[in-house]
Amino acid sequence: MADPILYTIIRHLQTALGSMTVAGGYYYDVAAAVVKLDPNHKVEDLIAPDGPRPFIVLEANPEAWNYLPANEVRLVVPMTVYWIGASTPTEDESRLLVYTRGCADVERAIAVDTTRGGLAVDTRITKCTIDDSTEGAQVWAMVDIDVRLYRTFGAP
Repeated sequence: MADPILYTIIRHLQTALGSMTVAGGYYYDVAAAVVKLDPNHKVEDLIAPDGPRPFIVLEANPEAWNYLPANEVRLVVPMTVYWIGASTPTEDESRLLVYTRGCADVERAIAVDTTRGGLAVDTRITKCTIDDSTEGAQVWAMVDIDVRLYRTFGAP
């Protein structure tokens, strides 16, 4: 039996985010191993001050279901991409530059295939936010996205 469509979409997004490289036209190199789906699984090692930067945590949020005729379901799946980078605290513009570059890299990675391998109608960014509560060199960008898809009810 094939994996559920939503799981496959999330893994596709994880792969896209883990494929970011400077050589590929991004601002930063991201190792695939530092794109986490579960914020409770080995993320503490990444958050450590000497952990790899940038790293990404992808969080799936509760989806919205809309039932249509003929057992079709329209799903809107909100997700949050947490992009964590490092700035140079002694440079005034560094924090903002790291934040905007991180958001730009996430946008580029999502735009490569907004259909998530043909399983979704589209993937859209709905909001980018910087976490002002972090101190020191850490920069947290939170990129909210919506993945929209249609599927048959009973065929997840």
